[in-house]
Amino acid sequence: MKVKLLPITAMALSTMAISQLTAQEYQPLLIQSGLNADVIANGVGPSASSTNNDVDGVNYAFISRDFQLTATSSPLTYGLPVNGIINSVVASTPGLSYQLASYSSNNSLRLQNTNDTGTLLFSNPLSANTVYMLATGGSGDCTVDVNVNFSDNTFQTFTGINISDWYYGSNFAIQGIGRINISNDDLESGYGSDPRLYQIPLTIDASNLSKTINGVTVTKSGTGGIPNIFAFAADAYNPCGSPNNVAASTTMDTATLSWGIPTNGAPSSGYQYYYSTSPAAPTSTTTPTGSVTSGTSVTLNSLTTGQTYYFWVRSNCGNSSYSFWKMKEFIPGQVSATYTLGDINTQFDELGVTPTSSTNCAGSLSINVPAGYSIQSTSVSYAMTAASSGWMSEQRSILVCSTNGNTEASISSGSGGTSGTYSYNRTGLTIANGLTGTVNFDLRAWRTYGGSDCSSTYNKVDDGTFTVTVTLQPVVLATNEASAKAKERIAYPNPFIDTLHIEKSENVKKAVVTDLSGIIVKTVDNPSSSLFLGELKAGMYMLTLTMKDGSVKSTKTIKR
Repeated sequence: MKVKLLPITAMALSTMAISQLTAQEYQPLLIQSGLNADVIANGVGPSASSTNNDVDGVNYAFISRDFQLTATSSPLTYGLPVNGIINSVVASTPGLSYQLASYSSNNSLRLQNTNDTGTLLFSNPLSANTVYMLATGGSGDCTVDVNVNFSDNTFQTFTGINISDWYYGSNFAIQGIGRINISNDDLESGYGSDPRLYQIPLTIDASNLSKTINGVTVTKSGTGGIPNIFAFAADAYNPCGSPNNVAASTTMDTATLSWGIPTNGAPSSGYQYYYSTSPAAPTSTTTPTGSVTSGTSVTLNSLTTGQTYYFWVRSNCGNSSYSFWKMKEFIPGQVSATYTLGDINTQFDELGVTPTSSTNCAGSLSINVPAGYSIQSTSVSYAMTAASSGWMSEQRSILVCSTNGNTEASISSGSGGTSGTYSYNRTGLTIANGLTGTVNFDLRAWRTYGGSDCSSTYNKVDDGTFTVTVTLQPVVLATNEASAKAKERIAYPNPFIDTLHIEKSENVKKAVVTDLSGIIVKTVDNPSSSLFLGELKAGMYMLTLTMKDGSVKSTKTIKR
């Protein structure tokens, strides 16, 4: 008979939040300089070609979800978000997010040896109640000392800050992001719960609250693992209150963005907004896309179906006083369906399940794809609750497209040796790609402890949490029509704002962008399907593609 051991650790409750009298204003602190290692593999090619170091001293590095060993490799279902935005899952800081540095340059402050030190400078200095550090330890727990540096040349010191090993630790901001061995390109999924990046709060003294923080200095203060510092965020203060609860409602080519009035009242001069296909946040000098003088919403038109957009809005309090920007990510052409027929039972299986295993109690839902469109990618989210001596770590689940029989590549597992609720969220799934009409999905869920067959007693999928979202794209033209159209278009949209999408990028060896005088302004080897050109000025350019078969294609394109 299976005997469970009682957990021997307990979480300490923080009392600092009790005295918080004002709304928390979370802002990422953007790192301008000081990172010394690229430990995140991305793009197409061997992982060693897009990294210059590892996380743990034994060849393992992180991966971005866009990493592919070759152009024909299966897309990953795990990894760090391609846009580098980490939305923290720590319950006490809802809405807090971090912005990682580019995966194509140094993105970690890596401190291998005792007394190794580094200083990170921020491009958006601000005052804060609390600074949050996003970090992890490679090959074991480790400790660091941190100096928070102020613009008046003073600093506040935090000593003996513990950073957990990148596997199994608590207070993580993100988990289940996988890793790769850069010596042989072996991938490890982490079973949906590892590795992890941890959120570490640094509370600023009352005497320093009015000071502007312009950077931090981090020093490895003991033996143990290798600290990797990735990003910072802050609970900041601004007398001009920010909009809240930014939401998006989309059609195939439009989006209506709405937001709530700041807690301290509506701003005297309305709101300003900015949107882009690049996740690069606007700064205080960025020219807004537009303004809203009355109301709390705006509709954006002529958007690209399936394209990821980033929308920011801020309050205009007059006299050149503005709130912080608030961001919402959205994709035109998404359709969702949620299961609302009750809790979904789990089936008992202690022998181990595989992606092809079936259950007697799957939860099923359907999505109706509008005529003229097909599925480009699929996302799924749900929550599973363990009770009656069941543990979250005993949860197993997988999403299946029952229309074509495709399943996810691996089983997802919960984490934690206690009862409770564990949340699941996976994006970029390809199991239903290309399907049209009514598309059906099954969520199969199991437990490794408790009772027999199907039951909700020990583990279950909570009612109203199982949601499938599909991102759509226009249906591919018929063969004779597509042949004619292919001669006309090698990239789209035209005109474009920041990003060009290359048709059949897997066949492209090199992309070269020149201005009309013939000067090369950008060259990309083995480009992905999305070519970011946000740094270019508005105007006309020539895009030339050298194909892997030796042929050359070119087209004129306009940047707005």
